[in-house]
Amino acid sequence: MKEREGLVLAKKYGAAVVSLEHRYYGKSSPFKSLTTENLKYLSSKQALFDLAAFRQHYQESLNAKLNRPNVDSPWFVFGISYAGALSAWFRLKFPHLTCGSIASSAVVHAIYNFTEFDNQVGESAGPECKSVLQEITQLVDKSLAINNEETKALFDATELKIDGDFLYFLADAAATAFQYGNPDMLCDSLIKAKKGGEDLVKTYATYVKENYVEGFGVSVASYNQERLKNTSNADRMWLFQVCTEVAYFQVAPANDSVRSSGVNTSYHLNLCKNGFGNGIYPDVDGTNLYYGGKKIAGSKIVFANGSQDPWRHASKQTSSPDMPSYIIACHNCGHGTDMRGCPQSPLVPEGDAKNCSSYDEVLKVRNEMMKHMDLWLSQC
Repeated sequence: MKEREGLVLAKKYGAAVVSLEHRYYGKSSPFKSLTTENLKYLSSKQALFDLAAFRQHYQESLNAKLNRPNVDSPWFVFGISYAGALSAWFRLKFPHLTCGSIASSAVVHAIYNFTEFDNQVGESAGPECKSVLQEITQLVDKSLAINNEETKALFDATELKIDGDFLYFLADAAATAFQYGNPDMLCDSLIKAKKGGEDLVKTYATYVKENYVEGFGVSVASYNQERLKNTSNADRMWLFQVCTEVAYFQVAPANDSVRSSGVNTSYHLNLCKNGFGNGIYPDVDGTNLYYGGKKIAGSKIVFANGSQDPWRHASKQTSSPDMPSYIIACHNCGHGTDMRGCPQSPLVPEGDAKNCSSYDEVLKVRNEMMKHMDLWLSQC
């Protein structure tokens, strides 16, 4: 079934679906220019208060429209990824305003050096594909040192003058295959090329250009940190939250890394500095102290993650009676699988649960979600 699971649930419960635009994103920016000074009101805390204020306003407006004073409808919050974290955090901070939360692939744990991300890419790839990816990384690193411009030209990425930007672009191209449930699209061609003695770097370049850039609609320019200095660039918004609140710095582990060691902590810190100036630093400890990180002390929150998704290591993966956590285990179960299905793409994140390699696993988790919703709505 190709749909958002949230819409299916709304139909089941006879509910309305209200989707909010996060402050600063889209048309909700209080400023025309996204300077560092103007971004100071952009944070998850402010977004949660926006949601609380909206929820109250909408409820009052609905009551006035229907001429029914003092009615408080049952509200349930949903979200995927960062929105999933907001969903869980909203239930944590405003439990009186919602009956519960579905937090899909919810990145509730801020992480400074996110080495687990790269480790999961390698695990999801499997030994054979991982080995080829590591060989490609080594070949690209050597090639960059010998002929920088020619190497980047092979990937149509000569505008990425900073090597870290280029290496991060290549790392993302691989990680995205597992994050969005497209592992075979990447690994099949690489393993075939390795067995056939073909040029691995050229094979990977073809994948990056045809699948990551053209197929997934990813722009090479979005990795050019020089463009991030442009105060009209919308990419500045999420990066600002990364550089001030959550980090999620996807760095190369010390050993057995898939990505280049050139994608390190210094690269990410320089990215923040170049984009927003001195004094901008991710307060990861403060974020986790405020929300609880993986030890979030909420209630009536369902967490769900795909087994192949590198982001699951920033989510809550342990269960408790009032905060169940599910891992949907299948070959192509990535980000938000419980809500979106398989496979997906970064810009059009819609899949179909029937395309997941273990359809029954997805249905099992969806049924568990509904059981919890039934119970929590009855208690609300």
